[in-house]
Amino acid sequence: MNPATTQDLARKQLRLFYDALCSWYSCQRDYIEDVEALLRMLLQLNNSQQPIVWHPSIILLFPDLSSKFHSASLRISEQRLDRIKATREKMAKCVASMFDAANWLGEYATLPAKKISPEDGSIQEICPFVNGSAERYAEATISACNLCKDVADMRVDQIEKLQNILDSLAGDTDIVLPPNTFENDTQVMNIMMWRELPGILDRKLLGPSSVSTLTLAGFKDILQNNERINQVALY
Repeated sequence: MNPATTQDLARKQLRLFYDALCSWYSCQRDYIEDVEALLRMLLQLNNSQQPIVWHPSIILLFPDLSSKFHSASLRISEQRLDRIKATREKMAKCVASMFDAANWLGEYATLPAKKISPEDGSIQEICPFVNGSAERYAEATISACNLCKDVADMRVDQIEKLQNILDSLAGDTDIVLPPNTFENDTQVMNIMMWRELPGILDRKLLGPSSVSTLTLAGFKDILQNNERINQVALY
């Protein structure tokens, strides 16, 4: 295959990787927003089951208000959880697309890195990317794929926990929830943990032998900003 054509394909695959990564970030944002909304709803739903919440005069005027609120809140919560599950599936598809592009780049990186110029017989480097070797880009993309997959896998466990809480409030399960499940401090900690994923999103992409401190967010910026590509090297 013509080297120029191969380089164009490499740039195209990197673009496909970037598009999938952007979609993953978008899903991540939607996931967090829906989880925060659902946690607030579940907390409110649990509180509504406490007699002290409903003033006696309200119960006297609207005897079925509590049960109607409970049913409506359950329905809305189930719809929200369905959206969260769908978003997680989209994240998994984004990761699959990222792996497809990263694997292609990995194979490309094994090709000869030099060619002989037909004009003067000189040796020329073959590198389709503005800054950094094909090997480094291949390494960074695979590492980013693994990180994004780890996050998507963690979301499965989170969704299971949310489902258990919802089922418990609906009375559809024998699962006994921890006594502090609905404490405000616990909810805040859940939101912080599920949003930030400590240690995951800040993980260094390139291997221990590299002096680079490149993270997922940094790599995304490099792919996005051509001007920054000229300034930041994938060591």
